[in-house]
Amino acid sequence: MLTHLLLMRHAKSSWSDPDQTDHERPLNERGQRAATAVGAALHARGYAPQTIWSSDATRTRQTAMRLIRAIPGAQAVHYLPEFYHASAEEVMRVTANQGEPECERLMLLGHNPGWGALHSRFAGRTHAFPTGACSVLARAGDGDWLEPDSWRAVDLILPRELDA
Repeated sequence: MLTHLLLMRHAKSSWSDPDQTDHERPLNERGQRAATAVGAALHARGYAPQTIWSSDATRTRQTAMRLIRAIPGAQAVHYLPEFYHASAEEVMRVTANQGEPECERLMLLGHNPGWGALHSRFAGRTHAFPTGACSVLARAGDGDWLEPDSWRAVDLILPRELDA
């Protein structure tokens, strides 16, 4: 049964190549460090995802790979093109079509503004949700896994706080 839902925005990306499309933009050095640090923090705090459903953009793929390299054990990553710049409503539709996963800890990895809106919806509070932010939600009952009332916010991991 799914016990934790993690909502993460991709880490900081590079704008150095003007010929790249937005979908092709990679992580910059800061983003690479942040993704690794968030993965280590998730592992240390006991929230490491077993499964990641991610946008298929280069920066989200690289964020996912850095996360799983920082987390011992096997994790599965599934790339969902529909997550690329999806609104919160679109993410909910795509996620509902996937069905509740068989794992205990699932991460949804994508882009703002959709992920910031998801965080607000599920955590019950607004936040700027900067690059690399990861909202950790714990199951609050046995209701529908896509209903905000089924979750309570237990942690918000911000890369800038991990640098200190």
